[in-house]
Amino acid sequence: MKKLTLLLLLMMGLMISGCGEKIAIPEPKGLFSVSAYKEAAAYDHIDDPRQLVDHLGALFLLHGNTLSKMDQYLQANEGVTPVTGFGNATSLCVMPSLNVVFVYDEANTSVSWYQTDDLTFLGSATLPGVLSAVSMVTQSSGIELVPSGITFLYLSDPTSGVIHRYAFLETWELIPFGILANGEGQSARFVHEVGGLSVDLEGRLLVCDADPERNWVIRFDSTPDTLDTTPDETDIDPMRGLAVPFRVDEGCAVQPTAVYVMGNAPGCGETSWEGAPSEEPGEFHSPFGVGMDGSARSFVCDTENSRVQIFKDGLYDFHFVVDADVDRRPVSISVLDRQVNPSSTFYAAYLFVMVPDDGLIFKYISSEEFQDRNPGIPFTP
Repeated sequence: MKKLTLLLLLMMGLMISGCGEKIAIPEPKGLFSVSAYKEAAAYDHIDDPRQLVDHLGALFLLHGNTLSKMDQYLQANEGVTPVTGFGNATSLCVMPSLNVVFVYDEANTSVSWYQTDDLTFLGSATLPGVLSAVSMVTQSSGIELVPSGITFLYLSDPTSGVIHRYAFLETWELIPFGILANGEGQSARFVHEVGGLSVDLEGRLLVCDADPERNWVIRFDSTPDTLDTTPDETDIDPMRGLAVPFRVDEGCAVQPTAVYVMGNAPGCGETSWEGAPSEEPGEFHSPFGVGMDGSARSFVCDTENSRVQIFKDGLYDFHFVVDADVDRRPVSISVLDRQVNPSSTFYAAYLFVMVPDDGLIFKYISSEEFQDRNPGIPFTP
């Protein structure tokens, strides 16, 4: 069957390119035929890059206390005046439903938000309970618990050791609404060293835990657990989220703990939550950034291993090194999806990988995107 699939792909490539040199079609991987990513460019003119996200084909870049809107190739500002004047901006995220981009400024413990089309200032709020933020994300699961709520805003705060949850209201105010997780326990519900956040296609939150004894990504149902409350209003645990599995391991009478995480693979019935830094495929050494494409594949910055790893349903698929010549430690990743035609599967056409220590952002192109844009030219991973 595999040989037949490859033959069909080869024939399709020849039909597209016409007569002439045969095209070597990459071997299919996962649900679609991305076999690897190749470096398309590296941008070294970035002033102190801190984080980047994508929205509707544009990239929003936080760098040197400046918020910029870039074109999808990261080659130029989109004609939109950058936002400057932050004291120490450390994180950003986009709320797609309202076309709003949020920025956290650690210098004054505040969040401000802007229109995505032209970066017009829309509002701000002080968050006295937040001491730092290395990643943010919006997700509306459970917002019906908050009258006039639009969405929740989550902030990874390694200084406090928690992931904060704030409700964003129709009045464009932010109010605290418990937390997603803290690091005081050993089960999947706890995150010891909070890092990158992302939302999967089912509306679950993916959370990086870079604790050396864990080194994995946990999947959460972020809906506030209304039973998880205490009479003490200062309790840091109220209304946490619940860990949910990535998958079910067929043949296991007792599901292993690994179904809840990417980066650890115990056998059937094993319940150990011990982890360790690892260079093995499918395991991590300090995962700090995570993203997802339209085919439900997760992309994780395996920071201390200087690589990006790709997973499907929490299971390892393949990986690539950020830079084959020099150690580069990626901490933030943005995935730009493409769809060839209305009936086709989305795929990660471009990956933008940030290496802040070196002031670099790498852009990688998938085999599908390369061949779609360059018919007749062989793709070399």
